[in-house]
Amino acid sequence: MSLDSPPEVHGAHGRPRGGPPPWLEWTTSIAALVVSVSSIVIAVHHGDTMDKLVKANSFPYLIGSTSDADLEGRDRLSIDLINNGVGPADERSLTIKVGDRYVTSVKDLIRTIVGPGEGEQAATAVKALKNSTPTRFIAPKDRGLVFRIDKTPENARYWDMVDRSMTQGWTVEYCYCSVFEECWAVRNEAHRPVKQCQRDEPHEFIP
Repeated sequence: MSLDSPPEVHGAHGRPRGGPPPWLEWTTSIAALVVSVSSIVIAVHHGDTMDKLVKANSFPYLIGSTSDADLEGRDRLSIDLINNGVGPADERSLTIKVGDRYVTSVKDLIRTIVGPGEGEQAATAVKALKNSTPTRFIAPKDRGLVFRIDKTPENARYWDMVDRSMTQGWTVEYCYCSVFEECWAVRNEAHRPVKQCQRDEPHEFIP
């Protein structure tokens, strides 16, 4: 090149021939974005569905059972909490009323039913097998004993008095939760969802 030659000027490079058109690149990018967002939405929905499924497979359903005979037909007064659900039940509160009075133990129950004249004598004569823990953790398809009283020749008179009282109806209330802290308060077998179980300490029944 001579010194008098004009400088070379390079024009802007154009798109190489044969490359994809701009609209196709945009379409591909948008499609990839839509697929990514859809994948996230599906994953979140799937996770929510699995969470609901796990909870559904872990629901307890606790019922209170009062009885005056065992499976062989023998005279036996009992209160049990039976878990008919598919998950464990954490029973956190239990109260029993005889008439309009709360009773807090088996002896208190017997004294209240028999009356002040023979209450202490009856409470001594009537022996109970009992679960004296303040709360109970009950596996699915299992039961938690509260108490049971077998009829014997020595306690027959007082046993019959307690049986008549139970037949006339006691008010048994309890509250329980699932492993996911979903809780229900129960009164007369009506289950009501609650945020948490509240213990009524002065009135709690601890056999």
